[in-house]
Amino acid sequence: MKIPKIRVDLDWSLVVIPVLLIVGSIATLYSIASFSGKGHLALNQIIFFGIGIAVYLFFTFFDYRELKKYSWYLYVMAIFLLLIVGVWGETIFGSKRWIDLGFFQFQPSELSKLIILIFGGYFFSSLQEFSYRKLIFFILLCALPITLILLEPDLGTALSICVLIIAVLIGARVPRLVFIVAAAIALISLPVAWSSLKDYQRARVYSFISPASDPLKSGYNVNQSKIAVGSGGLWGKGFGGATQSQLQFLPISHIDFIFASWGEATGFAGSVALIAVYAILIWRVFYIASLSRDEIGSLFCTGIGAVFLFQSFVNIGMNIGLAPVTGIPLPYFSYGGTSIIISSALLGIVQSVYLRRKSLKFD
Repeated sequence: MKIPKIRVDLDWSLVVIPVLLIVGSIATLYSIASFSGKGHLALNQIIFFGIGIAVYLFFTFFDYRELKKYSWYLYVMAIFLLLIVGVWGETIFGSKRWIDLGFFQFQPSELSKLIILIFGGYFFSSLQEFSYRKLIFFILLCALPITLILLEPDLGTALSICVLIIAVLIGARVPRLVFIVAAAIALISLPVAWSSLKDYQRARVYSFISPASDPLKSGYNVNQSKIAVGSGGLWGKGFGGATQSQLQFLPISHIDFIFASWGEATGFAGSVALIAVYAILIWRVFYIASLSRDEIGSLFCTGIGAVFLFQSFVNIGMNIGLAPVTGIPLPYFSYGGTSIIISSALLGIVQSVYLRRKSLKFD
């Protein structure tokens, strides 16, 4: 009796690209650590990636359509965790975003991206017909976790979730009037939003508009980042000679400004290559959205593609002075366990959508 073999039809770009990114990340972190005495960074990143692989495989072979069964439970869990971090969270760099698990600094706001995606996909794929009442209900539900994240404060993650929600709304084909009204409300609310920003957040905006206005304080990080990228030249200084990041002239070179560290080591050629890799990854995610046979799969991929596009653009942009500093990590590149694990979960969902765009084949 011949035993049938299952042929798993994976999108290999979603396998190869994350591996390439994490290898580049580990090389950059090792280069930084060689002079700063932070040798644990590269090792921890390898461990995070190992956990990320397990998470990626779980979501790949888990039927993404089943996630909607758990959407309300996950939503309640997200609110609960955000409340916990607000009370007992650990404060780092002036923000209370992390829960110290002893062996791991867990960031609930990153997990909220995944949960809001699942909740949004469930909500709109389950609608029999569109209604403004239901839309307002959804927006109010999303406003609660976003508000809790802003109170940490974590403006970058809050903006990422907003982008994700907008992408889901676009994918759900809500009326254009909704976006027009939302844009008008956003413009009217700008003075309130500006006044609610912390002093250091406003300083970052000022330094983005006029980098030379305060070069030794609010503009220091961006100026050093641009120096690091520019000093890499065409081919870079190599991972052993990236002095700007190794000698710690470049602050937070392993998280916010890791692209500058990479650019210094690999030069213009390496920077362009990294941007191209992200462009291919994001294109594949949006392309898989068009292949999905159901609305929830398309909504998932659209939201995930938008998040990766937004985070990549903002992080790289702030490294070269094209965007204000917001603390948004570069997916699979910036140091951080929660970010890598959540990115792995998101790409695992995309792979699940691709895998189930047609029935599994048996030989």
